Amino acid sequence: MEARRSQASLKDDITQKCKALNQKKATLDIKADVSANMNRLDLLKKELGELEEKVRTTKELIQAEEASIANSKQETQEIAKQIQEEFAEISTLSRQIVTGDGKDDEAIIARADTVRTEAIHAIEEFLNQ
Repeated sequence: MEARRSQASLKDDITQKCKALNQKKATLDIKADVSANMNRLDLLKKELGELEEKVRTTKELIQAEEASIANSKQETQEIAKQIQEEFAEISTLSRQIVTGDGKDDEAIIARADTVRTEAIHAIEEFLNQ
């Protein structure tokens, strides 16, 4: 009987050690199954590659946009300069325009013609004396 009692505690000890060993074995099996982890790692690497490509493409688009903005600013400055030059030319030309209308011009010409005619008559009279 004594031997059986001591065997009962021995059996309990063996049972506990077997359970612990089975848990460690299950953990080892999970850790040893790397295929799921490898698949996940491959997916993450693929995703990283896609993101890096997107970053590279986005950087290129940013550079192109910055160059376009710089060119646009330069073109804007050139057009503004051309406008200023053309405005100055128009301003100079507009100062050369004779103001008034045709009636005013006709009246001046008629008056000048009258004065000329009077002057010619005066000269003729003088010469005929």
